[in-house]
Amino acid sequence: MNPDLPERDHLDIPVTELAEMVERTIHSTVNSFDMGAARLYGVQFVSGPSTLEGDARASVCRVAEHPDVYRLLSLPSSALARMFQAAALVTTGWAAPLSTDGDVDGPPSEHALRRRVRLVVIVCDEGVASVVRFADDPDDTITDPGSATGALAEAISQFWYERPRHFDAPVADLPNGS
Repeated sequence: MNPDLPERDHLDIPVTELAEMVERTIHSTVNSFDMGAARLYGVQFVSGPSTLEGDARASVCRVAEHPDVYRLLSLPSSALARMFQAAALVTTGWAAPLSTDGDVDGPPSEHALRRRVRLVVIVCDEGVASVVRFADDPDDTITDPGSATGALAEAISQFWYERPRHFDAPVADLPNGS
């Protein structure tokens, strides 16, 4: 446990189930696949008499937003998400199918088979997981149990698990001048 971060209650639910619960909660309030800015939420899990009976639910609180997802994770206000049991990062964009070598051929936004997507990534002391929902099939989701790699996976892990970094941006660079 990082001594620079608040002590949190241990969650006895697999991180993939937590991610699915959070994504459903966010889906009920965010009906867009083109948000214009990534959002960061603090998440508390509330359970009834028995979590196994489906009484657990996620309570989400929007902490910050910014058009650049990486910049969002470094904003001073984003550190507030660490006070919750988990943080959820929500962003929208384009997805495209992978080629046979596992890469996307060109920018997803220019691919002939592109699809609008909303990604919810949850990070907590128990791990990282994500849920993807497509605009053309909004009733179906794809859950990743934390096997994602790349810049965003590294950034969200660094945000939650590493010592907070000091942010020295001029006030004019911060959203709403704050």
